Amino acid sequence: MIVSAAVAVVARPAQVVVHGIVHVVSVASGQPGDPLGPVDQDPDAVRDAACKLVESTSVCKPPPPPPTFDQSDLSGGGGVGSLLGGLLWVLLIVAVLGLVYVAVRYFADRSGSSSAGGIGADEADPDDDALLGTVVIDRSREPQGWRGEADEHSAAGRYRDALRCRYRALVGDLARRGLLDEIPGRTTGEERRQLRVSAPNAVRLFREAADLFDAAWYGHSPVGAADDDRFRHLDREVLANATVMPHRIPRSFEPVDASTPAEVPR
Repeated sequence: MIVSAAVAVVARPAQVVVHGIVHVVSVASGQPGDPLGPVDQDPDAVRDAACKLVESTSVCKPPPPPPTFDQSDLSGGGGVGSLLGGLLWVLLIVAVLGLVYVAVRYFADRSGSSSAGGIGADEADPDDDALLGTVVIDRSREPQGWRGEADEHSAAGRYRDALRCRYRALVGDLARRGLLDEIPGRTTGEERRQLRVSAPNAVRLFREAADLFDAAWYGHSPVGAADDDRFRHLDREVLANATVMPHRIPRSFEPVDASTPAEVPR
């Protein structure tokens, strides 16, 4: 009778199974008020027999507890966790230093531009040696030759080449006035720095002419007839405002009249 009662509860939910087992155990223990009376079976044996019949459920064999997470792996106890944590800190420090460097460079550049009053970074500091000794003159080609080639390029529509030749002619004329060195390969910034000391009245106009040349020759900006005409005008204005410094003209170069500026291009 006891065994059949246990079998009858196999298909029921877990709560019913537990209730049936408790009831069987109560019957086996012979509690007062039991209508069936005491029996000679061991309650523990009855419970074990009932559990064997319903061992497929989770009543007698509950699932194992979930594995616990050892937090020591992240707190330095684990080698891998410690290595990853250190790497993240290094990357964070590098990123912060990079941002600081960029910010310092940005504000330094803005401060330099503001203090120069619109002057380019390559000419912010004047050339302290601009007035020492005599200037260097490139005698391999005279300014008139450069201007003649510029006119040929302009007539053929090659305005970019025309601006290059006109700029070389302008630098050559300024060198022959003792105002700057005519050294092939120099940057326009170096020439502007030197002219700021030797001919401050002409430096603004020369800067505009140099910007036209830089944009056309190095920046590959579109160049047209209007740019060529503008450079011709600037050429005349620069030379009109550039005073000759005879003491800086080498003795090997003697113009027809050292007191008279070179011919201003028309």
